Amino acid sequence: MDEKIKISLPKVTLELLKKDCLDFKVVKKCGALNFNAFINTLIANYYEAFSASEEELYDDIKDAISIVPDYYKEKVFRDVVKVFAKRSEQIDGKKDTTTFSFKPTKLSEKAVFYIENVILKSESLSSFYRRMFLSYSQKTKTEREKIIYAENFALLQKAIRKNVQVCLVLKSGEVMKGANLHSVSPAKDELFNYVLFFRERKNFTVRLASLHSVSLLSEKAEIPMENAALFDRQIACGAQYPMYNTDNEPIKVQLDEKGKKLFQKIYLYRPTPVSIEGDIYTFDCSANQLLYYFERFGDSALILSPKKLGIFMRNYYYFALKKYKSLYKNT
Repeated sequence: MDEKIKISLPKVTLELLKKDCLDFKVVKKCGALNFNAFINTLIANYYEAFSASEEELYDDIKDAISIVPDYYKEKVFRDVVKVFAKRSEQIDGKKDTTTFSFKPTKLSEKAVFYIENVILKSESLSSFYRRMFLSYSQKTKTEREKIIYAENFALLQKAIRKNVQVCLVLKSGEVMKGANLHSVSPAKDELFNYVLFFRERKNFTVRLASLHSVSLLSEKAEIPMENAALFDRQIACGAQYPMYNTDNEPIKVQLDEKGKKLFQKIYLYRPTPVSIEGDIYTFDCSANQLLYYFERFGDSALILSPKKLGIFMRNYYYFALKKYKSLYKNT
């Protein structure tokens, strides 16, 4: 395992892998990206699922060429597999490629051995890794995050099925013992996964990528009905935005014609209205989600109620206005 493995990839795929390494918080103690650890984790956690899908493809090919005489069957099978491999490599712009190397570690030792000695069928090692990384890149970001944190995700799902508490250790070093899990939910925009849990009479939301480890406890998990209801509302509106007991009033926003166009155009983190009456949009989301979304609208969106949110937005623009006036006071 001392030799590096060199792989050719579409540039866009390599950029996606590096972006995932950053977004999924795979870093060294100094805070720098640990791309080698990321690649080894991806291989260790994904090679079985990818090779299983390959076996299904091979079985389909064998069924399709079953009428071919036995004398030619093996050659036809190899040729068809090569065609599929070549077609897979052309996805994501094969012509615009680059190379990178990774060094296998103890984490991926079993996977690398299995790939080299069992899986490979009529293709190079580099070709297999290239197709595996392409397959990974074609999944949604939430699914990719689950692959990188497969062990923690599996333990969370197990705790939910068994209805037991867990001890969560965050990458920050914080230990949260006695956590009652509600769910692991993706953001509505399929960016990241969020772990929703109840602990010490409070609802908590943390990124899946923020967890260092998960340990199952023997105590049964219990979440009060009112807290579970808040979690349900949170998931419906956007798992990344925690809901609090104070988020108990409908939020009414008035949009002018420009605001309506912006609402159609700006889809990221957009809350879903429960009703629209003329230019009045009513929402049942968290205050944080609504403020974060509509602060980009300027005077094209006015928060009518609750009053405290309207005052918050007024002050937000007021203090920004003061700073701009000071900056450009002579113009």
